[in-house]
Amino acid sequence: MFRLRAECKIAARTRPSHCMRPLKGQVAFFYFQSTKATTSQSRSNDAQGLPLGITDPADLDRHIAIDHGIREVTRLLATSTRAHVFRATHSRLVADINRFPDETDCVAPTADGTDIPLNSALDKTAREARLAKYFHPAIDRLKEFVREIAADNGAEPFVICMHSFARVLAEEPQQPKRHDVCVFSYPEFGPIPNVEAFLRILRNQQPELIVGHDEPFSARTPGLSTRPGDRRLRSPTSFYGVIERNNVLNHFALEICQDLISDEAGQTRMADTITRALYAAFDFSGSKPRLRHQRSRDYDG
Repeated sequence: MFRLRAECKIAARTRPSHCMRPLKGQVAFFYFQSTKATTSQSRSNDAQGLPLGITDPADLDRHIAIDHGIREVTRLLATSTRAHVFRATHSRLVADINRFPDETDCVAPTADGTDIPLNSALDKTAREARLAKYFHPAIDRLKEFVREIAADNGAEPFVICMHSFARVLAEEPQQPKRHDVCVFSYPEFGPIPNVEAFLRILRNQQPELIVGHDEPFSARTPGLSTRPGDRRLRSPTSFYGVIERNNVLNHFALEICQDLISDEAGQTRMADTITRALYAAFDFSGSKPRLRHQRSRDYDG
C-alpha cells in the first residue's frame, strides 16, 4: 500500500467526503457511489425505520444506490500509480454529487423503477437542507482537494473519474448495454490527445473488451444546449474539479460494467488492465504526466 501524507476529512460531522494523499502523485482518482444509503445518512426513516422509506432492502444493494466494484478497483489503481483519491461517503440516493442541485435526480424521487418515498416527500426547504448537509460540503471539499494537489505539485493533476454501471436496467430490460468499458470526457472541446491515446492503447491491449468512446456515457458543461435525445450529462464533480480549472486536456472518466468487477478476481484483473494502459500512454516520471511517443500499437512500458 502506498504511504499516506495525510488522511483528509471534512470538518462536518456527517463526513460527506474522504481523501487519501500520497507523498507525491500526479494523478487523482475521484469515485463517489461506493456507499449504501443508511438511516443515519438521511436522518429520514419511515415508521418501520427504512432508509429513505425504501420498502425492499435489496434495492439498497442495487446499482441505483452503489457503484459496485468501483471502490476496490480504484484502490488498486491508486496503489499501483501512487495516486490521490477522493471519494464521497454517502449514497447517491441521499444526494447525488454527479448531478447539479437544479436536477431532479440530485435528490431522486425514483431510480430505475424504485420509489424513494422520503425523497419525493421533501419540500423545497427540506431538500435544500439535505443538499446543505451532503452535497455542498462534498463539492467544497473536492474543490479544496484539487487546489491542494495543484499547489503542492506545481501543476494540475490528471483527473480520472471512476464509475461502474449495470449491464441491464430494470426500466430497460430489453436494452442491455453492449459496452464493457466507456472512456469519456467532454466532446464539446473537440479531440483530446490524452483521451484518444489512452483509448487507443486500451483497445489494442484488450481487443476482447468492447470499449466505447463517449458512449454509452458522456459529459457536457452546464451551459451547453443539446438536441433532444442527446444523453450527455452535466457533472458537478468534473465541472468543478476539472473544467472550471481549465484542465479538460488532463481528464477522462471511466465507466466499467459491473459484471466485470463483481468479485476480487475481476477487480484485480480490471485494475491491472487500466494500470497497464495508463503506463503505456503516459510517462509519470516528472511533475505531471506526459504523453508517450508510441513505438508500437500495444506498447506497455
